[in-house]
Amino acid sequence: MKNKYSAKLGLTTLTVIFGLGLTPIANAKSIATPYSRSRWPHAQVTYVIQASSYERHVYQAAIQAWNATGHFKFVPGTTAHHQITLGTSNATSGQYYRLAGITFSTGYTNGYYTKAQVYLLTRNFVRYHYSYTDQVHVAEHELGHTIGLEHSRDRHSVMLADNRYNGISAADSAAVRLRYRLPVGRL
Repeated sequence: MKNKYSAKLGLTTLTVIFGLGLTPIANAKSIATPYSRSRWPHAQVTYVIQASSYERHVYQAAIQAWNATGHFKFVPGTTAHHQITLGTSNATSGQYYRLAGITFSTGYTNGYYTKAQVYLLTRNFVRYHYSYTDQVHVAEHELGHTIGLEHSRDRHSVMLADNRYNGISAADSAAVRLRYRLPVGRL
């Protein structure tokens, strides 16, 4: 007879913009937020925002939320020296038809990210009636990808694939803390 408190472990394969990641997911009462094999060398990166004043506020609110976890820090960079570019796009066709945001991360074969680009797809924000808070949650989600988090099945996670209603959960914060305690490539 199985103990009702034992965690069931499964493997899920998630394709990231850069590489493949295999992450164990605990399927007990809460679902752990999965993370990729890749990460930044340190739990701190520099960024620049290339967006209108309104979207700049959206990004800054999302950055403030991640920084408040205490497990990862986004620091303003300069145009010449930054690791992440945060911007917007009006793309709404093809593969971007229903997306609200997209992240592209690149890195070395050793598993460390070297740069990332995030786009909030503003035309879809208007088309699907995203509130300011919804937009901040999308920005938090995309920043989660830049940190090294994958999509979660947890309906309360900011990393839920179609999220627009959830902020950063305790499971999301714990996944970031664990991701930056483990060596790169380790799950």
